[in-house]
Amino acid sequence: MLKIRPCSNIIHHYQLRSSSVSINRLTNDEISAHRLRVYAKERQTQMERIRRVEKIEVDVHDPIQSKKLLMNKNLSTPYNCAQHLSSVLVDRSCLALIDDKYIWDINRPLERDCTLKFLHFMEDKCQEQNRAYWRTCSFIIGYILQTAFKSNNYLELCSFPPPQFQFGSFVYDAKLNLGDWQPNRDDLRCLSIQAYKLRDLNLRFESLNISKRVAEEMFSYDRYKLAQIPHMLRLISPDDNQPRLTVYKMGDCHVDITRGPLISSTKQIGRFEFSAIHQIDVPSYGEQMQRVQALSIPNQLHLHYWTFDYLLERAKKLNRSSIPSLPKINSPLSKIEQVQ
Repeated sequence: MLKIRPCSNIIHHYQLRSSSVSINRLTNDEISAHRLRVYAKERQTQMERIRRVEKIEVDVHDPIQSKKLLMNKNLSTPYNCAQHLSSVLVDRSCLALIDDKYIWDINRPLERDCTLKFLHFMEDKCQEQNRAYWRTCSFIIGYILQTAFKSNNYLELCSFPPPQFQFGSFVYDAKLNLGDWQPNRDDLRCLSIQAYKLRDLNLRFESLNISKRVAEEMFSYDRYKLAQIPHMLRLISPDDNQPRLTVYKMGDCHVDITRGPLISSTKQIGRFEFSAIHQIDVPSYGEQMQRVQALSIPNQLHLHYWTFDYLLERAKKLNRSSIPSLPKINSPLSKIEQVQ
């Protein structure tokens, strides 16, 4: 069994058998700290570009309270609007709907005059909320993988596919570098405990649009991420000379690439259980990775434990979502061809 930080009773036989990982590499903690430093620096740079505060009118439509608010352009968020209205809106709102058209992060600054509706998980139509929730949970898996194991066990995050409800689980694809480790029930439970700890910390998810140069600096120690950046920028803005990539930060703990949107905070996480870790072949990389799968429900939803356990059994089956695949791109870090 594998040594996981909070579970001191688990031996670490496989911890010492990481495959082809250089002892000279930075630890997972150091790599994570580097991403956070670059994020904070870029965030400060963008804030300094706002020379003066402009006002915008936000027309809030909500059953709890409707009101017109005068907020700050590019500074105030839907979360700030909720703070002016009701603690219930603050706690339960996971997304916002702008001008009855655009799905918006709760913690993303508003850019112009607009109408605003708060979205939560108990609405009749909540497909966008559910997608954002599973996307957020995949994001969280990445953080847990990088922090649950010993920091000197170099772990390489790759990516996670869009939410696919029909497969019964959300996933993150990564190279764990743990040899032939096969997690048992206790190992998966130890990973799940880390998600519950995040819920208690109430960490907020914040987005930032960054340039290619900043993205490559931020993920300079992540070979898979570096390979993704040029490809993702071409998909997002094929005709834009200065395309921007969206990254998210969870509290002061973790930064990763995703187009979003994500939910408001980790406080909105309900039951969260890791279900399985499968070996997957990734032909375009010519190597194997691990598909880490889990299942969760928002804290607003109440589900009988038997029903959740039944769904958890289904979530153990290999999730058939698309595997990582990218054209061959030379990585500026490794100087070798890396593909996803």
